[in-house]
Amino acid sequence: MGMYTGLKFEAKLKPIVADAMRLLYKEASSDGFWSDLSRIIPISDRWLMTGRKDFIPFGALSYMPSDWDETPTGIEEETWKVCCSLKNYEGEIRVFLSEVLPHLISEPCRAEVLYEEWEESKFDDIFPKEYKLE
Repeated sequence: MGMYTGLKFEAKLKPIVADAMRLLYKEASSDGFWSDLSRIIPISDRWLMTGRKDFIPFGALSYMPSDWDETPTGIEEETWKVCCSLKNYEGEIRVFLSEVLPHLISEPCRAEVLYEEWEESKFDDIFPKEYKLE
């Protein structure tokens, strides 16, 4: 069956990213979100080739603490709140936190990661980076 890992964060998006994501969230489905977004803003090729990428942010909460159920996922203004879980088989969360999220945000944020068998969450501080378009 597999084990779940949760991801939770609140981040301030770059204005162009927030606009693009709000547009896609209106018609959001968990299938193809990142591919659709990559037509508007640059997204890591490694991320786009990851099989379970669309579970961030759309993965239903499984085996996470009850207070995670109280955290809404969505975009309001330029703030993106994410609370999801997925089977992190290929290190999807690490790739997202290192190669995707830093390029989407305008201010540092803290991401919480919780594997279903851990006693405590681990936290990653994520800092904004600019895209290197070549």
